Amino acid sequence: MNIVVLPTAYPNIYNDHSSIFVQDQVEALEKYGVNVSVIGAIPISFKYIFKKKFLKFGTFMYKKNNMDVKLILFPSIPKLKFFNEFVRTQINKHLLKKHYKNNKIDVIHIHNSTVGKVALWGKQKFDIPYIVTEHSSAYARKLVSQKEISIYNEVYKNASIRVAVSKEFCKILENIFNLKFDYIPNVVNTEYFLPMNKKKKEKFKFVNIANLNKNKNQILLINAFSKEFKNNKNVKLSILGDGPEYNNLRNEIDKLNMQEQIRLLGFAPRNHVLEELRNSDAFVLTSKYETFGVVAIEAMSCGLPIIATKCGGPESIIENDDLGILVKNNDLKELSIFMKDMYENIEKYDSRKIRNHVVNNFSEKAVFSKLISIYKKVKNDSNT
Repeated sequence: MNIVVLPTAYPNIYNDHSSIFVQDQVEALEKYGVNVSVIGAIPISFKYIFKKKFLKFGTFMYKKNNMDVKLILFPSIPKLKFFNEFVRTQINKHLLKKHYKNNKIDVIHIHNSTVGKVALWGKQKFDIPYIVTEHSSAYARKLVSQKEISIYNEVYKNASIRVAVSKEFCKILENIFNLKFDYIPNVVNTEYFLPMNKKKKEKFKFVNIANLNKNKNQILLINAFSKEFKNNKNVKLSILGDGPEYNNLRNEIDKLNMQEQIRLLGFAPRNHVLEELRNSDAFVLTSKYETFGVVAIEAMSCGLPIIATKCGGPESIIENDDLGILVKNNDLKELSIFMKDMYENIEKYDSRKIRNHVVNNFSEKAVFSKLISIYKKVKNDSNT
């Protein structure tokens, strides 16, 4: 089986966390013997260029067993969205044409409809079938224009299979496009996100890991935590991530006089994320919209129970009360009550049961079996 993966984003020298869930899926395919190639034009925003303080664009390639990765990084010009998309499309067409010339391609797997024009072009020009996995919360947040929807409708209509990463997200996309979507979740590397044997300790720690922006809604988390635990120095909250809301969140912590209990730790590489999860007691996700919530299953793989808002993705993850608690979206009172409940009743959560749920549903093996079945179906259908 020869698969070409065409992503909108991928871990790179400017941002090693960028769409890391796509890389995890690709590595799972490679691990189980699929010949997989990643090709893609990746736009880099000036935010990351200024942060890294270097300019490195052009082609980046590496190979690992059955996996080839070829990325072309280019600067994304602010406020010129359609120009950036044009540049990306032209580069991706060049990459696909060159790959097709030298390699057999059974199926193209695109991640997000924004690169769908290239897959559609590849189907029309080279007769290669494609599938689409949609991750973007822009559909749920109503940030996609009617013009864009009409363009993406052609992409979805011509796809052999359409995939969404949560059950709720399937419903949203089906309502918009009037087409069937299948649910296949994102993958977690359960061999990397392992629990740690914890000694009983006096202090209890909640953790949140996400970009610091209004959608991730850490301002709600900070206020809910302060409301319930301000006078309990044995309870801590760590927030990992970077983004435009950093200063606002810092000011809110200062205003509440919670500097001793709430830590803003900034951006963290993956090994630090693992360390933080393994040294925490519970994970909290407060997003307004999520198509899935990869970091939630990473936390659960480490044995942590979850508190999450009902924001689209977590409903496909927290399937029963043994795994965690789903709370109303953007409801400070309910969030604070259930954070207190989890703190006071943490012993009722079995970390082994939580981890086993992730292994059975979101591990490389579990997700690979679903992916390989749709690849085989698409390949067989295209040969008949």
